[in-house]
Order: sequence, then C-alpha cells, then structure tokens
Amino acid sequence: MEQTVRMTESALAARTAAAGSMVLLKNVRNTLPLLAGEDGPLPIAVFGIGQLRTALTAGIEPWRAVNVLDGLQASDQVTPDGLLSHRHRNWLLEHPAETGGPAPEALDIPGVAARVAAAVVVITRPYDGYDYHLRPEEFRLIEAVAAAIPRTALVLNTPGYMDVAEASPLVSAVVYMGIAGQEGGAALADLLTGRAVFSGKLADTWPVSPDQFDKAGLQTDLYTGYRYYDSFGKDVLYPFGYGLSYGKPLLTAYSVGLDNAVVTVEATIENAGSTWPVREVLQVYFSAPDDQVSRPVYLLDSFAKTGVLQPGESETVRLAFPVTELARFDPLAAAWTLDAGYYDIRVGTHCRNTTIAGSIYVAKPLVVEEVRSCIDRPDESVRSRKGARPFSYPGEAEERAASRKHALRLSARQVPKKTVRYAKKFPGCRGGKEGLRLQDIYEGKYDLRQLVAAMDEHDLRALVCNFGSSQAKVPGAWGASADLWEKYGIPQVTICKGCDGLRLTRDVRNGEGDVVAHQYATAFPVPSLLACSFDRELIQSVGAAVGREMREFGVDVWLSPSATVHRDPRSDCYHGAFSEDPVVAGLCAAWLIQGCQKYAMAALRHVENAVQVTVTERTLREFELQGFEIAVTVGRPKALLAPSIAVCGEALSLDSRILSDVLCDEWGYDGMVFASGELFSRFPSRPMLEQAALRTLRMILDSAAFRKTVR
Repeated sequence: MEQTVRMTESALAARTAAAGSMVLLKNVRNTLPLLAGEDGPLPIAVFGIGQLRTALTAGIEPWRAVNVLDGLQASDQVTPDGLLSHRHRNWLLEHPAETGGPAPEALDIPGVAARVAAAVVVITRPYDGYDYHLRPEEFRLIEAVAAAIPRTALVLNTPGYMDVAEASPLVSAVVYMGIAGQEGGAALADLLTGRAVFSGKLADTWPVSPDQFDKAGLQTDLYTGYRYYDSFGKDVLYPFGYGLSYGKPLLTAYSVGLDNAVVTVEATIENAGSTWPVREVLQVYFSAPDDQVSRPVYLLDSFAKTGVLQPGESETVRLAFPVTELARFDPLAAAWTLDAGYYDIRVGTHCRNTTIAGSIYVAKPLVVEEVRSCIDRPDESVRSRKGARPFSYPGEAEERAASRKHALRLSARQVPKKTVRYAKKFPGCRGGKEGLRLQDIYEGKYDLRQLVAAMDEHDLRALVCNFGSSQAKVPGAWGASADLWEKYGIPQVTICKGCDGLRLTRDVRNGEGDVVAHQYATAFPVPSLLACSFDRELIQSVGAAVGREMREFGVDVWLSPSATVHRDPRSDCYHGAFSEDPVVAGLCAAWLIQGCQKYAMAALRHVENAVQVTVTERTLREFELQGFEIAVTVGRPKALLAPSIAVCGEALSLDSRILSDVLCDEWGYDGMVFASGELFSRFPSRPMLEQAALRTLRMILDSAAFRKTVR
C-alpha cells in the first residue's frame, strides 16, 4: 500500500488528537511515565487481550490500526515481555470469537514479575453494546498483577465510564484511553513513555457506583452528570473536568470584571513543576440564585486550554461572555430572565476544584429576551433541591461572603431586552421561468426564487423530502440528494456518516469481486474521547482532516457532529456524543464543524435513539437545546438532520415550533434541514416546499458537487 501525503497528515492529526484527549486519572509513586534506564529500555509486562484486540474505531474501516502492543513495541523507552505477548497471541488464535482473554492462572504472573519493572493492564470494550462493569476474570487479573508488580497501570480502552471503584485502589496508575482512533496504540505509548504529556480532562462524571446513573436519570430534567452529583452532594470517583498531568499546574491569580453586559474572567496558571511541561484547562462556572426556582448548584459557562507551559512558565487566560448567559427560562412568562440576587463566578480546573472569584449582583429581576412557547406544557417539573446538601469545600462560605461584599452591580440599563422577530408565513416563490438551470443563478442572471417557482411539485418533493435517500455514487456513503441535473442542472450531493471519520467502503470491488479501487479513510478518536481534549485547535484540526478527505473521495456533507448530551453511558449512541454538559457538547460540535467546513460541509445531528421525550420547556431550553444553540450559532453548519423524535407529543419536523420558531427565528439558522424519515408532520403545501427548497439549493450552490460543474 502506497501511503500518500494526505494519509500521513491525517494519521498525524489522529495521533495528536488521541494523545491530547486521553485522561490520566491516577498516578502515584511515579508510576508513569515509563522511562528507559541506564541499562536500556524498561522491561514491562502487558496484560489483557485488549493489547491485541484494541477497540479503536466506531464502524470505520481505517487503512491501518495501531493496537496497544504495537504502539509500545515501537517505543524506545520500554520493551514489552515477549513470552507474555506470545501467550496472548496464542489465546487469540485459539479463541477467535471470544472477547475475554487468558485466565490469570495461565499467564505465570509471578514468573513475569521477576522479569519486568512495571506492568500495563488493558481493559477493552467495543463502541457498541459496551458493559461498564468489570468481569470477574478481569478483576482477578488486575488483583493478581497489582499484587505481584507494584508499579501497575490500568488502561481503560472503553467508550466511557467504567466501574473501577474497587479496582482503582489496587493499581498505582489509571488511564482513560477511550476509543482513540486508528493511531490509538501509538498515542497511548507516547503518553505512557513521556514522549507526550497528559492534558485531557473528563467530559463526564464518573460516579462511585453505576447505580447512581439510575438515580440521576429518574427524571429527564436539569439534573444530570455533575449537575446532579454536585447539587445533591453525591460521592464521585472522578469529577467532571478532572484530569492529572506529569507537571504541576497551579492557579495563582484570578479576577472577575463586568464591562457593560459582558463578564470578563482572567486567571493565571503556572507550571510549578520542575521536569515536565503541562497544559491546563481553565473552567469557569457560575452559581445563580435558587430561591425562586430549582437550579443546579453551579453550571459551566466557558473554558479554555493553555498552551504548553514549561517548568516555571505561566499563562494568563482571559474569558469573556455576555451576562445574559446567566439567565434562566421562565415558562410562565415565556422569557429568559435574570433573577434578583447574587451570581457567584467560580474559576478552577474541575467542577470540584473551584474558587469563588467574584460576584455579580442583580437588584431586581430583568427580562433579557421574550420568546414564544415552543411546546405544550407537560405535567412534569424540575426536581427540587430543597433539603439537599450540595457539594461544598472548606472555606467556601468565607469566599462567598468576601466576594459578595465587593459584588459588581448590574443595572437594567446595561442589559437591553432582545426582541425576536418571528417570520411571517412564507408566501411562496413567484416569477418562475422555464429552462432555468442552477448555473444561471450562480452567474447572477436570475434569482433562486425564479428557479424554485419553475420546478414542479414532484421535483420539489424529490429535492426536499427525499434528500439523502438516493443511491450515492461514492461506495459506502450514507446517501445522496435527488439527481435533477438533466432538468435543472442540480447535481447530486453525497452524504457520508461516521462519528470518527468517513464511513466508506475501504476496498471497492467490481462485479467479479476484484478490488478495483481503495478509499483509505482515517479513523479519529470518537466524540466521547475527543471532548476530553477541551481543545478548540485540536478539534478543529480533526474536522479539517475529515474535510480534506471528503474532497478527495467526493463527499459533500459529513453527517457527524452532534450536540446531544450524555445522560446514561448505556445508550447505544454514547460514543457518538461529546459530553454530559451542553456547553462542552455544543462547543465541541461547533469546532468540529468549523474545521470541516474549511474544505467541505458538515451536518449537525441528534444521536439519541429515543422516539419520545417528555420534558418541561425550561429543561428543553436550558439543557437539551443549549448545546445545539451553541453548535448552530458558533459552528454555522450548512445542514441539520432533524431526528425522528417526538417532543411532548409533537414530531420534531420542519414545521414544528422547535425548528421553525427556535432554530430558524430565535437562533437565526439559515441552513437547510433534512430528515431520514418524514420531514414534515403534515402534508406540505407548495409554499412550505419552496421555502425548504431555497435553503437546500443554497447549500448545493456551496457544495463541491456543484463547483465541479461550473464552466
């Protein structure tokens, strides 16, 4: 196989993304990094069938896959024990269909311990149908290895959370590897051997017991993830935003300002270590008054990652956001409101390691935006925190009192009320002219409305309602738009799925079964791991790499970025979404879209597999839709896939209030909307079809498929 420049660049982007996303959860007694000594590479033992059968992708056929053992064997810092690796290979040959591994008794762990200085135990779960409980034989393996080899690192090659509360105390290091893409084994080796340094942070809370997921999910409301665990004072194993490094990052100074209606936060982070560089993620949370309504004890508003800080270096990070982001939705008034009281601004490095840096005081309630209700009011409500004891830390009360003593006052004059202009009923297109082609519109000879007005209803329905359901010319692609080239000069647009890259047929065969072409797509880290990078440039680089591959293979739209929030890791779609927090989910989706759309187009989508959701409008707007609003307004996707889901009994179709009023009018989205099922909840009128066709054709005018036809 000849490796092209593009393949090399994409592989480097995948390796960098994986290394920047993996999370160091525990590291005591200088277990990591594993470094060579004066006598040569460090002898290590690698346990677990996951070293060979590493879970790296989510359905993509990559052009290569670097497993954990291959990555470690390629390092000049360590030497994996050959006999132990041979035993694992033999077991795999003898049990090709089984997912376990050799029994601990068959591995001669005492004999291995006499030959090595450290051990790595790999626990693996695939992206589909993963079980977050440790199997009995896996726990016995960890227990036996840790007892024989004190310097043992546990590597979790899983889509997300694993129930390791009992196993974690046995080992001296724990690494969340995730589903890391085709270069995952190489990236892990880079981190374990100090070629790269850990900088990832958990994008989801890891509770002490998985039973907590059921308690958090008793009701579909504002309380999930850290919003539940911290608001109700539950113990966690690893909190949201948590992650260690080899260096010693310290938050040394911070300040909060209010410039008219913009909150500014500055914080200085210093690497107080003496050997290793660090990168830290500054996280800004806020606590709002909760005497009027139930609200989580604090909410993430923004974050930023520092550059590489060498020992002794520091960096001042500045974040700014409109004060209206502190508002909550009042369903009775159908308005976004700032309640009267104190808003405490917190800065820190994870949700349970923050300090109150300043406070903003609102003297009386302020309505910042009036909107229309978008769903019928259900009987359910947001859970109350009354009587609950939220997470706290020593000195928090004193910090709060000092901060509020010098609180910044916000007046009504500083916050002008925003007015939403809702669109009037679309009257339809006029002035149709027969014989028009899309290139005539591109050349400015005619208006797009004239072309749409000239299209018959059958063609309009094919263009709008059947978008994506035609057979794609690119092997393995998800679908294509209708081919209306002969009649209107409208080319087919090809759509490809794949949350970790392009899901295409790798080896293209002819009718006789002979391979006639290759489509060597790259597998990148899945979203549930990529979000742990908290890194805008890194995520944009992944999107850009996918966009370049789309150009090469003739794909116009990538159906991947999702702003769906995690509620339960047992969801089949967990790996395809970013985080339990809507701000992280929305920004990660936006950055991926921005990177991709430098070269091609991306479609925002919803990945939850539910068919019916019942929530309050407050929960819908403050939580479920927040990430999508961020992805739409920051990422500006060219397309959006409407999910086949009903919200409070109303189908989420193009003519629903959520898509027409909220998406288009309140958020200002002007891209196209399509669906894998019914696009409209009722039979569409001619004006409805024409309005959707205008959006679709604007997207096609920007596509590579159309640019190829321009003479």
